[in-house]
Amino acid sequence: MRILICLGLMLAATAADAQTYTTTVNRDAKTSTTTGPTATATTTEVARTANSTTYTTTITRNSGGYQPMGPGGYRPMGR
Repeated sequence: MRILICLGLMLAATAADAQTYTTTVNRDAKTSTTTGPTATATTTEVARTANSTTYTTTITRNSGGYQPMGPGGYRPMGR
């Protein structure tokens, strides 16, 4: 019975508001860009020595603004 409950909860969690993220790596420009539903993060290598590498990450919000509970908003259980 516990297995069925856990399986049901996992299926419900994965089906509700699934989000897609895309990551693109450009070796020539030494950048990695991850695009999600609300923001884009770009990491760039800015300096490299024999002992360390320095990176800068820039985060840009996409249009639509910050939606902490997803596009559907607040939905209490049972409603």
